[in-house]
Amino acid sequence: MARYIVIEKGTGRVYGDTARFGSAGDVVSPADAVCLMDRRSGRATRGFGHVNPRSDAASYEVYGVPPSNSDGATRSEDEAHALVRERGSLAAALVAYNS
Repeated sequence: MARYIVIEKGTGRVYGDTARFGSAGDVVSPADAVCLMDRRSGRATRGFGHVNPRSDAASYEVYGVPPSNSDGATRSEDEAHALVRERGSLAAALVAYNS
């Protein structure tokens, strides 16, 4: 399964890394990754739509990171940003809708 690192578009803060959730982090899409992070943080269920990465409406940028046997979950924002720069690729830009 894919590994995703989610970054809040407006702030640049890391919302999460699916590797932090062990086998529960084995999700199939960028939106599933954000939904998992929402559930684990106790946040209310939201809907998501795909938007152009340059859109001001984007809530999150979701990066796919190829799996590696030596990778563990990132432990800091700096580490997550470095991993995205080194090996990540933009998988989707998502806008969140409260439901």
